[in-house]
Amino acid sequence: MGRHLLPVSGALALFLLLWASFRFSPGGFLLALGFSFPLYLGLLRWQGRLLQRGPSQAALERLAMKEAWRKGGFLRPEDLKAFLSPSEAERLLEGLVGRGLCRKEGEGYRF
Repeated sequence: MGRHLLPVSGALALFLLLWASFRFSPGGFLLALGFSFPLYLGLLRWQGRLLQRGPSQAALERLAMKEAWRKGGFLRPEDLKAFLSPSEAERLLEGLVGRGLCRKEGEGYRF
């Protein structure tokens, strides 16, 4: 049901707005259904594509920096295991080192 929350909310909002604007008439009900259902399908498809792509590289870097802030400025790849696999976390942190945003210290990274 979590994946359907946004499309159902958008379609329900449009449905109620249209149905109320036609003063709750039977014709307005059918018209509101006719416009709301394609909106539901469009939002479901859009959200599915967005979730399938996953987070961007910039979002992952921000996530690593926020996690480092919570950990006192020192981060190990294992600290990101809730979000990324260890190899992906290592690659992400090495990319940040390459850009000069942090430095490697032993088994972790200092921000």
